[in-house]
Amino acid sequence: MRIRTSNIRKSVSTEITVMLYQQGDYVMAYCPALDLSSYGKTEREAKSSFEEALDIFLEYCEEQGTLEQNLVACGWKLRHGYLQPDEVSVPIELLKAKKLHSFDQKVLLPVG
Repeated sequence: MRIRTSNIRKSVSTEITVMLYQQGDYVMAYCPALDLSSYGKTEREAKSSFEEALDIFLEYCEEQGTLEQNLVACGWKLRHGYLQPDEVSVPIELLKAKKLHSFDQKVLLPVG
C-alpha cells in the first residue's frame, strides 16, 4: 500500500496497524489507531479501499487543519515530541469476527 503524498509539503513517517477480518462475504480492513475502516470482497479489495479511505482522511484533515485534533481524539499521545498511537481498543463486533491477519503500514502524516 502506498499513500499519495503529492499535496503534502512536510510530513512525519509513522506506522499504523491494519487488521483484516472476514465478516460474512466481505473482508474488513480496520485501523484502530485511526478508527478507520473499509471493506472489499477480497483482501486486495479491502486493502485498496482502506488506502483510498486513508488518503481521503489525510487530505481532509490537511485541508481543514484538524489532523492533530483528530489524532488526539483517536487516543494518540505526545511522546518524544511526536504524536504516536496509544494502545487502542477494538470494537466488540470485530472481536467476534474471524481475524485473517494484520500488518503494519507506514504512513506519512502532514505537519505544519
